Amino acid sequence: MYDISLKVSYVKGLVEGLEIEDEKVKRVLSEIISILDDMADAINDLKMTIDDTQEYVECIDEDLGELEDDFYDMDYEDDDYDEYDDFDDYDDDEFDFDDDDFVEADCPNCRETVYIDKDFLDDGKAECPNCKATIVFDDAENE
Repeated sequence: MYDISLKVSYVKGLVEGLEIEDEKVKRVLSEIISILDDMADAINDLKMTIDDTQEYVECIDEDLGELEDDFYDMDYEDDDYDEYDDFDDYDDDEFDFDDDDFVEADCPNCRETVYIDKDFLDDGKAECPNCKATIVFDDAENE
């Protein structure tokens, strides 16, 4: 990022060397260079933060790898991951919202379809989990 700061300094020197007589143009160019200088500083700060974060993540990855080796007591290779990706036991009906314990409603505020557990209804009313608006339910739906 030092390269960007160097280029901004070069442009600043070029503008100063032009000896611009029009004060308005000179002021505009000066402000643009000032903004570029601030941006170069911000980019440099971001790069330092990214480098620090990447180093930290690499350390965490190494520590996690050691923990996996210790805990699972096996070596993982890229080809071995397929045997652990068995999702055949997943039950799609586990989250069935047609259950009698839930009430379906369209929120009048955000227009999202929401499913509310009947235990959370308070006098036929409930709060929308998305927008926090009050949803009023018909008595027929609650029973």
